Amino acid sequence: MKALHMAAAAALAALAACTEQSPATPADQPAATPEAASPQGPAAIAADVNWDAAKADLAKRPTDVVVPQSVGDGPLLVPMLLPGGIVQTQSDRPTPPRVTKDGYFATYHLPRYDVIVTGSQKAYAVGGATPDADKEAPKFETVDAGARLNFSRYGASYEIAFECRQVDGPEGCISEAEAKEFAESLFVAQSR
Repeated sequence: MKALHMAAAAALAALAACTEQSPATPADQPAATPEAASPQGPAAIAADVNWDAAKADLAKRPTDVVVPQSVGDGPLLVPMLLPGGIVQTQSDRPTPPRVTKDGYFATYHLPRYDVIVTGSQKAYAVGGATPDADKEAPKFETVDAGARLNFSRYGASYEIAFECRQVDGPEGCISEAEAKEFAESLFVAQSR
């Protein structure tokens, strides 16, 4: 009996360790770093989050959407945007959104691809300019076995990573239009 309790405790510790880490990027695709843009790299600056606008949009959130409870240590640093209309079964192993030291991430397992929605308080000055909230159009980029969509909202930076379960054609498992439609489904799930 004691061995069963010890095995259960070890399994819970392993599960907790898994939720402590940020989402992995595909092994054959190096993670994008700001330093890759130039030898010095753009300067990282703290986002100036417009919490009043996020709170106003939180009040408009769909009433029929169940918002999962987030996990993590510390306060929410950026408005949490989550997609509406995603139904996952227990076999999909839904995981709660995870608050991190500079934002959050949420993972979804969909039929054709997995999705990781990441919000960050870090923004990068490019070409001497500081990032402006909601002025940058979403940027779509295909990567090996997936795609990414980057945008800003409320002064925070967001990325949606689509990791293909199977590649349907030369454009991958998701088109730019589908990625933007997914981004438009995001709503403010949590704010300060």
